[in-house]
Amino acid sequence: MVDGYGVVAVAFIGKAIERVWHLDPAMLGLVFAAGPAGMMIGSLVISPFADRLGRRKVALASLLLVAISMFCAALAGNVWQLLAALAVTGLGIGGVLATLNTVVAEIAPPERRNMVMAIFSSGYPLGSTLAGGFAIGLMAKFGWPVVFVIGGTLATLVFFFNLFSLPEPPRGALPARGDDDTSWRPFGPKQRAATVAICLAFFLNMISFYFILLWTTRLTIAIGVPENVGATAMTIVNLASLVGPFLFGALADRFGLIRVAGLYFVGFGGAIALFAGATTDLWVIYMIAALIGLLMAGAMTSLYASTPLIFPAKVRAAGTGLAIGIGRLGATVGPMLAGLALQIGIGRPGLYLLFAIPPILVAILLMSGRIAPATTINKEI
Repeated sequence: MVDGYGVVAVAFIGKAIERVWHLDPAMLGLVFAAGPAGMMIGSLVISPFADRLGRRKVALASLLLVAISMFCAALAGNVWQLLAALAVTGLGIGGVLATLNTVVAEIAPPERRNMVMAIFSSGYPLGSTLAGGFAIGLMAKFGWPVVFVIGGTLATLVFFFNLFSLPEPPRGALPARGDDDTSWRPFGPKQRAATVAICLAFFLNMISFYFILLWTTRLTIAIGVPENVGATAMTIVNLASLVGPFLFGALADRFGLIRVAGLYFVGFGGAIALFAGATTDLWVIYMIAALIGLLMAGAMTSLYASTPLIFPAKVRAAGTGLAIGIGRLGATVGPMLAGLALQIGIGRPGLYLLFAIPPILVAILLMSGRIAPATTINKEI
C-alpha cells in the first residue's frame, strides 16, 4: 500500500507543480522518473542485505526511510529538492518491494500461492487509490504538500504495524527450481535464460505501467476536459486495479500462472491502444480507464508471483531485487520517454500506441516458455 501511494502521489500533484514552478514536459517527466529511479537502485542495492541480515530487518528499515523522505518531499521548496526526496522515497520502496514480495511468497501455502500474491499485490492499487482520493479532496484546500504529509503518516503507521507483526520466514520455505543453493548464479548456464527473461519482462512491463500511472492524469486533461476528470480517470484505474489481482489469482490457480499471464498482457496492451482515441466523452474515458486498471494490475501480479519461484532461498531476495531493479529501469525510462516525446511534438494518440507495444512483447516472452522452463517448478505454477 505504501509503495502504491508513494509512487502515484507525484502523478496527482504533477499539474500543480508544473504550474507553480513553470515546468516544461521534459522536466515534469524527470520528476515522474525520480521515484522509479530510486526504486531501481533500492531493489538492486538493498535487497541483497535481506538475504544476509534478514528480510524483516531490511523491510522495516526501508519502510522507515520511505516515511522520512515523504515528509521531506512535503517541505520541498523547489523542483530539485522534490526530485531528491522522491528519489530517496523510491530507494526505500525498492527495498520494501523486493523484501516483502519474497516474504509473502515464502510463507504462502503452495496450493494458494497465486491468490496470496494477488492479495499482496492489491496493496499497490489500494495505496494509489488513497493517493488519488486525498489529492482530489485536499489539494485544493491545503496545496500539494499535504499529499506527502499524509503519505509520510501512512508509511509511519505501516512501519509500526509491521514492527510488531511481520515474521521472519524460515529459510527454504519456498521450493525453487531444483538447483542447489550454492550453485546459483544469475547468468550461469542453468539460470541465464530465466534470469534474462524475467528481468526483460519486468523492464518492458514497467515502461508502460509507469507511463499509465504517471501520465494518465496529465494526458487526459490535455484532451480538453476539466482537471478533476483527469484525476478521476486515474482514480478509476486504481480502483479497477484493486479487482485485477484477485481475478488474476483465481484464474491462475485454475488454469496456470503463465497461460493466464500471457492473456493479461495482450489485453493490457490492447487497452492502452484504446486510449489513443481522443474523446471528451466521460463514460468512454472512464470505461477504458477501468479496463486498463483491471488488466495491468493482473499482469503485474503475474510477474511478482513468478519471480520468487525462480530463485533458491539463500539468494531469493537478491534475485527478486535484481528483477524488480531492472524493471525499475523501465519505470524510469517510461515517464522520461513520454515527456521527451511530448516535447518534440508526438501527440497523445501516438504516445498511447507507442506504449501499447511493451506489454505485447511481454506476452510473447511468456508464451516462449523462457520464464518457466520445464522443471519441477511448473507443477506449482
